[in-house]
Amino acid sequence: MRRASSQTLIQRFQESDREEQARNESKKIKLKDERKTQQRIGDRIDDITQQVTCMTIYKRKGKRPCEEFSWENHGLHRQEMRTRAARLEKQLKARWSIEQLIDEQLSHFRAIYIRVPTTMKDVTQLLMPKEASAHELAATSWLGDWRPTMILELSRSLIQSSSDSAGLEQVLLQLINDVRIQEAVIDEEMAEIQATCVLHLPFSPLRVEGSGPPLARMQSEFKKIHRVVTKAQNLRLKTVELVVKKVLSKTDAAEFLVAFTRFQDAIHHFAIQYKLSKGTVSVPVKVLGGSSLGN
Repeated sequence: MRRASSQTLIQRFQESDREEQARNESKKIKLKDERKTQQRIGDRIDDITQQVTCMTIYKRKGKRPCEEFSWENHGLHRQEMRTRAARLEKQLKARWSIEQLIDEQLSHFRAIYIRVPTTMKDVTQLLMPKEASAHELAATSWLGDWRPTMILELSRSLIQSSSDSAGLEQVLLQLINDVRIQEAVIDEEMAEIQATCVLHLPFSPLRVEGSGPPLARMQSEFKKIHRVVTKAQNLRLKTVELVVKKVLSKTDAAEFLVAFTRFQDAIHHFAIQYKLSKGTVSVPVKVLGGSSLGN
């Protein structure tokens, strides 16, 4: 039994040795295969690198596709590099100039839209500017200036040529919807002030009694209008900055600012011409020499 038991153990050891040897041989074969595969991949990469090098260096010449780099042409290559670098520098300067001009234009908008009335006379001037005709006010004005949603609609009309026009238009449509809601809130506040303001006038038949002197009551209403106009100005400025800084690219933003200014000027010019064609009045005026001007 001991002999049989010892033979069994030996067989197990031998089998274990054979299995170990087989595993080692398998590892060696696998290692050789991996080395061969890596060698083939390395050779293939070298071939591709050589092809790419030849194509990159000599594509423009169209001669001897695998011609090696010549130090005789080193000066020409350096000159070409300098030319390309100068071209890139010019583009960078142009982009910096566009950004600077956009910032300057936005600063101008901030100076306008941050302006708020400080007296009752200023409120009238802001809501009904003397330089703007009635037709111009009716066409574009909302509490003293452009309605923010009109600004967004203008920017929307300028993105049709953009490569991502569909995505930008979706963003602008969502912005228009959100800004329109804010406009409605401001409109309601102003409508409430207009509906109750007459009650505080000294000559109003329905004036409110017992709420202080008439001037104090009017000043209280003025403060309400001041808050509403300030909200409108802030919403306008926020809309312009959002379009220029967040939605449009630098080039599109510059085109938008140019178009916005030109559109304002066109409407103003048209309104003036329409007013002159419909309502001009000529009065004879005596001048020196007894002549007169006018019809």
